[in-house]
Amino acid sequence: MKLLIFTLLCALVGISSKTTHKPSTTTTKKLVCEGVHVRGNLHKQRVLMSGINRPYQLAIYTHEHQIFFSYNVGEDTQDTFGIAYVKPNDTMPTPVHGVKNGFALAVDEHNKKAFFGGSDGIYEADLTKFEGVKHIVKHRDIWDMFYHHHHLYFIEYPSQHLHKYNVKDKTISAHEHIKEKIYQFAIDGENDVFITTKNGLFEIKNGTNATISYTGPIIFRAAEVNHKGEAHFCAKNGIYVPHKENKTLIEIASIKNTFGLAFDTEDNIIYSDPHRIIKLLPHDCK
Repeated sequence: MKLLIFTLLCALVGISSKTTHKPSTTTTKKLVCEGVHVRGNLHKQRVLMSGINRPYQLAIYTHEHQIFFSYNVGEDTQDTFGIAYVKPNDTMPTPVHGVKNGFALAVDEHNKKAFFGGSDGIYEADLTKFEGVKHIVKHRDIWDMFYHHHHLYFIEYPSQHLHKYNVKDKTISAHEHIKEKIYQFAIDGENDVFITTKNGLFEIKNGTNATISYTGPIIFRAAEVNHKGEAHFCAKNGIYVPHKENKTLIEIASIKNTFGLAFDTEDNIIYSDPHRIIKLLPHDCK
């Protein structure tokens, strides 16, 4: 189904000694602070779930601290995906059944709904009771999704073209101005649009149609907006935010092999790597 993702992802001792001297009666232990620096501040890594085969996209339902993710349910060489979720204190993920080759995710926090995209369309789930999924868009292979103001934006595979699903009137339309083949799509708190293509990251200012290129990484795996409305992008070896004035990307965290990205209610970063889902929490290390 999505052989393109493999192309994108491929762009991807201690020393001991002996002494014959009499050991000192006093020893000094050097405190080693381990973790990840986010915007220059140390954060510890809390593993929320491990043992997952390549968890790609993430979406969080903050009311229940429920993290949805897509992952590879077959062998590494196979192109078979599924969707599952984890909640606090879970020891194993819970699969979401009924979505064929589930790969794309989006959550409508206000209306308590989740959307799952697969190889045969888009499904909707009521998160207040979660009694199954409803097939709302058929006969489309979904690459990525982004929910914003009663509209579900989705990228169709293999065309990589952007479409918009009106959740209220159940209609679908091709995006009027974005004609490029894109990989990720996001709208930030200022209603500025960000898209990623094979050539990198581009911004479309609110009320305009022109694309503005950004300097920085070219290949991205995820685009997400936090609760403050700031767009974030996962590249090959780090997480970036846009500097809108000079059109460059600023690395806020150096992390290798990040796949998916989400934010909890306090805007702590949640990300996935090839086998884990991890939350970054501020750490004083005293």
